Amino acid sequence: MKIQGAFRRDLIGAGICLALAGAYWIGAIHIHKSSLIGKGVGADALPRGLAVALAALSAILILQTVLQRWKRPLPEDAPATREQLAEARHKHLRAAGMFLIGLAFLLVVGYVGYIPAVFAMICVTAVYSGRPMSWRIAGIAALLTAALYVLFDMVLKIPMPDGIWPQVWRTIAG
Repeated sequence: MKIQGAFRRDLIGAGICLALAGAYWIGAIHIHKSSLIGKGVGADALPRGLAVALAALSAILILQTVLQRWKRPLPEDAPATREQLAEARHKHLRAAGMFLIGLAFLLVVGYVGYIPAVFAMICVTAVYSGRPMSWRIAGIAALLTAALYVLFDMVLKIPMPDGIWPQVWRTIAG
């Protein structure tokens, strides 16, 4: 792996995260403020806190990278071997696959509903990670799905998408 490439990649990644933090902050300041809250903590508090945390971590990464480079100059880039390039490509493809699983979840959760979408996402992620599909994976996915549903829907009172199932059950029931 190229050492100088890693330096550049860290700076570019930190810069992108810093820009995302700025965009997140701008989005947070546009959240409607309720007149009921007054001067208390509003709906924009968590997004602003996350933006500040992302900006701080990005700044730390930039500072750390620059200080490492300043302390000891990096040797010239050595050309990457075929094995190193193949390994890097494999890692990027694995990450892209995980991203696509998350994207598919976001696209179907509103249609099929929270419970089946979370169950399927957990099973697909386990199989994608190299585990063979089994009753054990299905059982763990069912327990995690139930726990997440209880946490978000019942404890935190965050309504989860029902999907098509209420209509299907009403149709079946007559």
